[in-house]
Amino acid sequence: MSASDKKKLRKEQVAAVLTERQKQEQAEAKKLKIYTISFVCVMIAIVLVAAAVLGIRAVNNSGVFQKNTIAAVVGDYELNSVELSYYYKDAFNEYYNNMYTTYNENTDAYLSAIGLDITKPLDEQTNPDTNESWAKFFIDRAVENAKIDYAMCDIAKEKNFELPSEERTTLDNLVNNLGTYAKLYGYGNANQYLRAMYGFGSDEKSYIEYSERSAIADAFMNAYKDDLKFDDAAIRAHEEGKVNNYNSYTYSYAYMSYTEFRTGGTEDENGDKTYTDAENDAAREAMKAAADKLAAATTLDEMRELITTIEVNDESQLAVNDYKNELHTTLNTPLADWLGADERKEGDIAAIPNTSTSTDENGTETTVTNGYYVVYFVSKNDNTAPMSNVRHLLVKFEGGTEDEETGETVYSAEEKAEAKAAADGYLETWKEGAATEESFIELVKEHSDDTSAEDGGLFEDIHPKSQYVANFLNWAIDPGRKVGDAEVIETEYGYHVMYFSGYSDLSYRDHMITDELRTEKYDSWYKSVLEPITATVKDTSKMSLTIN
Repeated sequence: MSASDKKKLRKEQVAAVLTERQKQEQAEAKKLKIYTISFVCVMIAIVLVAAAVLGIRAVNNSGVFQKNTIAAVVGDYELNSVELSYYYKDAFNEYYNNMYTTYNENTDAYLSAIGLDITKPLDEQTNPDTNESWAKFFIDRAVENAKIDYAMCDIAKEKNFELPSEERTTLDNLVNNLGTYAKLYGYGNANQYLRAMYGFGSDEKSYIEYSERSAIADAFMNAYKDDLKFDDAAIRAHEEGKVNNYNSYTYSYAYMSYTEFRTGGTEDENGDKTYTDAENDAAREAMKAAADKLAAATTLDEMRELITTIEVNDESQLAVNDYKNELHTTLNTPLADWLGADERKEGDIAAIPNTSTSTDENGTETTVTNGYYVVYFVSKNDNTAPMSNVRHLLVKFEGGTEDEETGETVYSAEEKAEAKAAADGYLETWKEGAATEESFIELVKEHSDDTSAEDGGLFEDIHPKSQYVANFLNWAIDPGRKVGDAEVIETEYGYHVMYFSGYSDLSYRDHMITDELRTEKYDSWYKSVLEPITATVKDTSKMSLTIN
């Protein structure tokens, strides 16, 4: 090999080595470029995801989807998801509060028993009464409530109706306290609080509009009903044919069932007893004999004594029960018919059978007597006396100790005497002064412990069935009461300095009839307003259907 060939070979070998090195360097550079590009891409993706999350959060907080989604149409109004959410959540709150009134601390357990768990989405739970979701149940209520509000507000606007000052003050207080509620529950501002309560898109502006619309609708409906007036001719016409409905009765009675006289019986493995026809017939005969014996009494005291001599089985607790001023409409039929008879007079007593009738497969009817009301008539009240108006000044008992068994606060004789001395002193001060209703009002405003002090302690339209404590009620409706009567009485709340202000224009009887007339006319008007209006649920997918 010539020198030139060797030199050429070396150059080629060097070139080859250089080429491999360059290839390796190029590969490393390419790999680095790929890693760099990948890293940049990942970082960009992270930034984009973060931006997207922040963007979604911002969009959600703004409620743009909720505000631009029509959830329901009521008449000419389109309600977006935010607006319907206010009605939806408040429909649930109203339902829950009604349940709580009945079941108190057992409310959640009761709701769970009927398939409503407020910790879970309501669209995943079925209402057993409708076989549809609980969410739909409350959405339907929400739409109906919205329908009422919009319809009544339209009429109120036509009539130039303005929210009464008391309702306006309540609404203004709600609006002004939104920020306080927010801080109380740990939120930075009212909008955050409302979003937590009602969902994305909720804010002060829309919530205030919703609250004002509801307030105007309620106030307008109440004003319409209160403004309905009826003359005496209308009242008497409504009373015709149902005179007894507005009477009240004071009476005493004992109820005895044939089951209280049964003996014998056959017990199964579960401890349940069955009785033969003969055993049941014998029980009914014994019951009738006992009822006749009791009805032979000539006085109420004799009736009470006789009942203690009647032999019944261990499951029975026969007793004479006393009732005062019970309205005819609240009585069961056998009692109502007997007590309401025109010939009924004080001291009448009777055994009134309580029967039931069954029909067999051949169409044969059989009537059996299941029990007897043994009733003693005391008196009838036709409720024609005018209702009473009184004022009072309350001096509450101070101090007291809690009874370990009942949990009630018990006051000592000294604590009660202190309250009575104060009440007596106020009455004496009033008597020594002008002793007028105006001076009594001033005394009440200055010294009364009752919330009625601002109104001068006034209570109006008091009648025998008014829900006041016994001593207060009895003093107010005493038939011998005269305007200007003043006296100190005791109730469970303390001592009351009572003042008789006078009588209402209506009797309790006419008050009841007027209430019925007002309700009938109002219901007819209400139906005529709402019937023509259509309400349709649209897209509720942007609403939060959970409660917590």
